[in-house]
Amino acid sequence: MNNQEKIAVVTGAAGGFGQQIVLQLLAAGFCVAATDIFEDKLESLQTYVGASEKLGLFGMDVCDLQSIQQAAEKINKLFGDNIYVLVNNAGIYDRTPVLLAEYHDKARKIIDTNLIGTYNCTSFFSKFMVKRKKGRIINIASIAGTWGAAFASAYAASKAGMIAASKSWARELGSYGVCVNAIAPGVCQTKMLDHAEEEERSLSFQKKMLLDYIPVGRFGNPEDVAELVLFLATCKTDYLNGAMLDLDGGLNIGSLESVNLI
Repeated sequence: MNNQEKIAVVTGAAGGFGQQIVLQLLAAGFCVAATDIFEDKLESLQTYVGASEKLGLFGMDVCDLQSIQQAAEKINKLFGDNIYVLVNNAGIYDRTPVLLAEYHDKARKIIDTNLIGTYNCTSFFSKFMVKRKKGRIINIASIAGTWGAAFASAYAASKAGMIAASKSWARELGSYGVCVNAIAPGVCQTKMLDHAEEEERSLSFQKKMLLDYIPVGRFGNPEDVAELVLFLATCKTDYLNGAMLDLDGGLNIGSLESVNLI
């Protein structure tokens, strides 16, 4: 597939997953519009991936429709409007124990950013794809969206919503040549996880236990996620639509042998 002059919009591009996704898409020949609410971190992204005339950095708040509109205008001015790929990667994590009232505002912010932000960007940028009758929308969900997550119900609910929304949008947009799929990473070693461990010390112990149940014997990393994003962005088939792809090293099936049950 010739990706010259095709534009890929990546939200949350300054984060761990985002950096690798941008790097992979650039290597595949896409013009990449890297967006993030933290504009200072976007500058460090350019250092990470290297200088490229195909990389554009755009401050954008996925919760603010006006911010999305302004970013789109800048993307159009720099690269044109041939937006072919949207990677909804922007997201935040925080503990939200349901018994503690002081976490209500955090819960609302998590759902607004992860779920409503994904809705906002999909609603806006999919119009460019529908116009050309082709496109790929890739939503970065989480295994928490299918398993749940104790003390992080807002995060789990937001990711479950992304999975359900992906299937709904696949039905809505499939006839326009736009495929919508979700990726559900398992436990990945990222700065977000490091921060979560600092907040909840028991996570380190839980991670060690989880390793026994992952058949490949390791946690994921941003490169794993970026490779699957690249596959979905460049595969020729349009028959992969409405899928939720587990990317967890086999955690969802477990490994009986590794825990000495057989």
